[in-house]
Formats: sequence, C-alpha cells, structure tokens
Amino acid sequence: MSEAQAREGWRLESAGIDLVPEHECQGRPVELFWVWLAANIGILGVVYGGIVTSFGLSFYQSLLAAAVGVASFALVGLTSIAGQRGRTSTLTLSRAIFGLRGNAAPTAFSWFNLMGWEAVNVVTGALTLAAMCQALGMVESRPLTAACLLLFIGLVIVVSLLGQATVVWMQSWLSRIFGSMTLVVVLYVVSTANWGAIMARPDGDWLTGFWPAVSVIAAGTGISWAIAGADYSRYQRAGASSGSIFGAVMVGASLPLMLLIFTGVLLSVQIPDLASAANPIAKIGSVLPAWMAVPYLLTATAGIVTMAVLSLYSASLNLLTIGVKVRQAQAVSINALIVVAIAAYVLFVSSDFLGPFIAFLLFCGVFLAAWEAVFVLDYLMLRHRQGYDGAALSGQRQAFRAGPLLCWLLGAGCGLLVTKTGFVDGPLARGIFADSSLGLFVSFATSLLAYGLYLLLKERRA
Repeated sequence: MSEAQAREGWRLESAGIDLVPEHECQGRPVELFWVWLAANIGILGVVYGGIVTSFGLSFYQSLLAAAVGVASFALVGLTSIAGQRGRTSTLTLSRAIFGLRGNAAPTAFSWFNLMGWEAVNVVTGALTLAAMCQALGMVESRPLTAACLLLFIGLVIVVSLLGQATVVWMQSWLSRIFGSMTLVVVLYVVSTANWGAIMARPDGDWLTGFWPAVSVIAAGTGISWAIAGADYSRYQRAGASSGSIFGAVMVGASLPLMLLIFTGVLLSVQIPDLASAANPIAKIGSVLPAWMAVPYLLTATAGIVTMAVLSLYSASLNLLTIGVKVRQAQAVSINALIVVAIAAYVLFVSSDFLGPFIAFLLFCGVFLAAWEAVFVLDYLMLRHRQGYDGAALSGQRQAFRAGPLLCWLLGAGCGLLVTKTGFVDGPLARGIFADSSLGLFVSFATSLLAYGLYLLLKERRA
C-alpha cells in the first residue's frame, strides 16, 4: 500500500462530515476516475443488459437506452463539483438548502436507499458465490445459498473492520483484476454470440419499452449514486477545474457500465430468461467455460465486497448528518443485521431477485430524482457563485426551510402518483403512465420547476 493511498484512507476515515481543511484538499480528478470505475465495474452491470432487452427492445434501442440511462451520471458529476466547493459530504451540503432539521428527511431517505443498495450488493455477492460453486460442480440448493450468504456478509464485516485505507487499496487492485477478466469475458461473448438472432430483434415501443428501460438504468446508476458524489470529491484541490472533475466522474462510470450492459445485451439471446431468473448470476456463469467462469466469479465476488463496504461508508456519513453518533463496530453490526434480514427475504421467501430490485430502484428513484433536481438547481443558481456558508452547514442558520422541503415533497408526490412499482402503485399510473416508469422524470421535472419558481419569487421579494 502506497503512502498516498494510506493518507487517502486516513482522510476518509477521520474527517466525518466536518469541513475538510484546505491544506488537506490535495486530490486530483484522476482519483475520481478510479473511484467511479471501481464502483461500476460489478457483475450487476451484465444483469442490466438483460433487464434492458426484457422490455422488448432491438439491439440498437437497447444500447441507446443504456447510454441515455447512464448519462444520468451527469448528476453525480455535478454533486462532485459541489463537493469540491463545499468540502464536505453530499447530504451535509444539502443542509444549506433545507436547514439542519429540514434536511433530516432527505438524509434519512438517502440512508434508506444506501441500505437498500447494500442489501442488493449482499444478495448479488451471495448469488455470485453460489454461481462459482455451481461452476465447480456443486448442486444448487438452499443450504448452499444460505452458506454463501453467511460467508459473503462475513467477508463484508471483516473487510469493514480493516479500515478504509485497506479497502481503498483493495478496490484499486480488484478493479484492475476484475476489469481485465471482464475484457476477456466480453471478447469471448462477442466471438460466440448469435449475431443473426441479436440483429433480427424488432424495434420495441418507444414509450412503453424504451423509456421504462431508460428509467431503470438511470435509477440504478446515476440517480442512486448522486447522493454520494461529494463524499469522494471533497478532497479535490481548489485548482482542479470543474470540467476535469465532471469528466473524470462521467468517463470513469460510463466506460465499465456500457461495456457490461453491452455484454448483457449479447448474452440475453443465449439466456432468454436472464431478467427473470431467480439467480441471474448463475445463468451468466453457465454460459462461460469453467476455466473462465470460476476466476471471473471469484474476482467479481471480491469486487462486490469492497462496493458493499463503500456503501456502508456513505451510509455512516448520512447517519452522522442526521445526528446519530455510533461507533464503527456498532454501525457495522446494526447494518449487517438489517441487510441479512432483507437478503434472506429476497433469497428464500420471494425467490425473485430482479422483481423487488426493480421495484426498489423505481420507488427510491422518485424521491432521489426530486431531491437531486433541487440540489443541482440550487448549486447552479446560488452556490456556484456564493459558495457554501459554513454556518448554514453546521446548523447555525435557519434550521428548517419549509419552501425547499415542499418542493422536494411535491416532486416526489407527483412522481409516486404516476408510478407503478408493485408494492406502491400510484392512482394515476394509467394510460401513458401505466407500466411506463415515467414517474422518475415527472418527479425530477416537478421539483426542478417548483424550486426554480421558489428561487425566482424569493429573489423578487429581496
């Protein structure tokens, strides 16, 4: 482990949500490239390819839907720029908009989203371990899945206690190893794909097929990650340009995602039920030769461990922002119990991974998109020129700002009204909104318009 990596790990572990001292802001945009490359190189990206094609899209429509969905990482780029300016975590910066007490609601929801993603990582990790065992000749069974779940959550807890410096070091190497293995798998899939069947797929409906696919990808990528953008950019040096930070985030996230989704689109011909399988990871492993499947799934498991630990890190920052102070070991234990309960339900009760996963993405996406509309517009209209007020971030200014909070809730409410997730079905999810997942865009647009009008009225009154 290099001295620079150790120093970076110490900073991440000790700073909490306090403003990072200017003399410690020595980060460079290239570091963000590696952070977001590692965060998006997981095997779940291949499953996204199967999800996209399940909406009945042609090859070119699938790739276009993936590209438009992945473009949502522009939101992460913008929150990363705000992190450089504000020098603290994303949801702490949000205090400048909603006030200390008003910010508790979006922060709590952000924590809920991160906990959900941690559960997704644990389920994916357990399924990946199970797939590796099946590639080694073991028979699929519930005891095998249970053992893989306990083994994976144990690995997450152990790595969490090793410290952030070790995690950063592990992630940097695992992203290179898994990235290399991914390239080998992509070349194999491209060379063995049934291109005739792939290109023969007819175009799907643009409203009821294309845009729902875009919304799922956007909800699972940029919209879910935007709440953590500043968490990793707050150490960027003052001289780093906004364009460099934005570009590093976009390129680092987009390259692995597009490559993995492309692979999933190709595999969906060989695995028609990829998007509906109880264990889609095992399906992916089944089409690879054993010499390729075992090391690929092994390195994928290690990569998911570090991703789960980083989700835990951002979740702990959100708890600090709310005002909950717990020790690292306590936070790990509490989160582990919650995540194991969710993962056990998905694996052994519902027996459906992707159904609850997509419902979770869309439900969270409605609230997150509304918050991100307010946050991004606030930065572009106010903080970009004025900067962030330290007194407001620490709660010494107005503690509750009802106007911005109502703009967020209005957007989220309108989005839910036209969204159908399976466990929360809006009464207006009919006609063009039935099964279209357009609520994601409705929530973003509503909050953006509402907060824009709020700022305009506030400026005129001043």
